[in-house]
Amino acid sequence: MSTQVAFLNQTRSELRTFAGIRSRSISALWLRHWFAFIRFWKYAIAFLFVEPVVMMIGVGVGIGRLVPTVPGTDIPYPEFVAPGIIVGSAMFVPMVECSMGAYNRMENQLYDTQLTAPLSILEVLIADIAFGTTRAFISMASITVIAVAFGWINEWTVVFVIIPVFLVSVLFGAIGFLFSSTAPHVAFVTLVFTVVGTPMFMFSGIFYPFEVLPDWARTISNFVPLAPAVNLSRAFSTNVYEPGLIWDVLFLIGMIIIVLPLSYILLKRKLIK
Repeated sequence: MSTQVAFLNQTRSELRTFAGIRSRSISALWLRHWFAFIRFWKYAIAFLFVEPVVMMIGVGVGIGRLVPTVPGTDIPYPEFVAPGIIVGSAMFVPMVECSMGAYNRMENQLYDTQLTAPLSILEVLIADIAFGTTRAFISMASITVIAVAFGWINEWTVVFVIIPVFLVSVLFGAIGFLFSSTAPHVAFVTLVFTVVGTPMFMFSGIFYPFEVLPDWARTISNFVPLAPAVNLSRAFSTNVYEPGLIWDVLFLIGMIIIVLPLSYILLKRKLIK
């Protein structure tokens, strides 16, 4: 009788799927990453808290003294920069987790071991991106608290910054897998920071409005994936909205729809190979 009950319970858990994806498998792998994270939290805290917070304070206080307000507006420079740094950090954190972190797991054959359990490659992909998103939320919370403490964010609508942070985390987590799944060696993985991360961070409107750019650069900036997230974050932080924000959301969702399946295909080819 107990065997039948156990079998029925297992069957019910297997039926709790969506498109063949088991939430139980994803949560179990997420917990594995979480326990590994808190074991080495003293080292991770520098990347999650210290670096973005120091950057924000340095830019907000230092450059903010030189540039009190953004040219052409009455917005104080720290209030202009803080929302962008929030999503900029949300870009880097999952990208590191799903590029360098995923590459190390591949090299150490950790994924091979995980796939011997009731896990599919798609579930592994989702769990890794979900954990990268979790780390991005932690970073977002720490930066937001500092910005609020300095008076650089005064609107309660800043809580909705979680929307662009989530979209950015999923998108750039998937982009991280594009590099880790195709990397012939570890040096190739670092290109995700020099080719993708740094240019996005510098040319997505975090530190200056696009109006200061020449026309050709402004046109290119319209296709920089981080730029729509910066617009959304700034809108929620200042409670000032424009009609074009809906297109920013659709652009990010469209990029996820394109990049996420591609990252799955490349990861599957890498692990099967």
